[in-house]
Amino acid sequence: MSTERLSRGFGALLTLLLLTLAAPAIAGDRLDEIRERGELSVAVYRDFPPYSYADGGRYVGVDVDLAQALARQLGVRLSLRPFYADENSDDDLRNQVWKGHYLGGGVADLMLHVGLDPEYVKRNDKAELFNVYQRETVGVIYQPGRFARFDSPLALAGHKVAVEVDSISDYYLSGAFNGRLRDSAVRKLSVDEAIDAWLKGEVDAVMAPRGQLEGALFRAGAKAPRFEISEFAGLFRTSWDVGMAIKAGNPQLKAALVDALAALRREGRLQSIYAAYGLTQADAPLALAAH
Repeated sequence: MSTERLSRGFGALLTLLLLTLAAPAIAGDRLDEIRERGELSVAVYRDFPPYSYADGGRYVGVDVDLAQALARQLGVRLSLRPFYADENSDDDLRNQVWKGHYLGGGVADLMLHVGLDPEYVKRNDKAELFNVYQRETVGVIYQPGRFARFDSPLALAGHKVAVEVDSISDYYLSGAFNGRLRDSAVRKLSVDEAIDAWLKGEVDAVMAPRGQLEGALFRAGAKAPRFEISEFAGLFRTSWDVGMAIKAGNPQLKAALVDALAALRREGRLQSIYAAYGLTQADAPLALAAH
């Protein structure tokens, strides 16, 4: 081989080496990082009973227990990251999953209780939204003796209906049926306050997402009077799937979480977590309930 050809060969090799060193390293899947540090960080909403809330100096709730169960399935410990909801859920995904808050603090490996509306999923392409574990439905509980019949939300007209202020239920009563239910709304600071008013007979009904209704009744130890839970239908979306979110581009972590949730569901542990807080899990039909 001539000196000139050898020189060209070394030159090409050196160029390839320099290009390799200059190229950005391909990031590993986040699952590798989680296993290396032995910890799964999970973002959950603050003050969101029965899913994640402070009780006796520690955080409890369906999502808290689910986070713990998922961490155990992955063979790591849990690092819980309770956070306050931002202006909208798009901001929550940005702050907790793929970018981080402008005040710092980094992002979580996983965020729970993410609504999986198709348009919402589509516009948040920097996050992976998946793994449905609950079907939420807005419902109403009411005093049967105060209604001649209840075959439509319009039956609420002329009755006092407690709702959490600025909630989907509040918006429903304010805008559905050309505002015919607007005067029925009795606004409370929380679903717990709404349930308290209902138990005292101050209102005829309470409207809220099913899980929050069931959880508030359970925490109140509601024994009587008899109550019924009915699904609502109307001009607004009143049913949605609840799932998880991770940063996009982590297929191994996604697969591991899918497997972990499947195991919890198969073994009955997911249902047990819900039952511990008085909730009906996922798509289970709503039956008339008597206490």
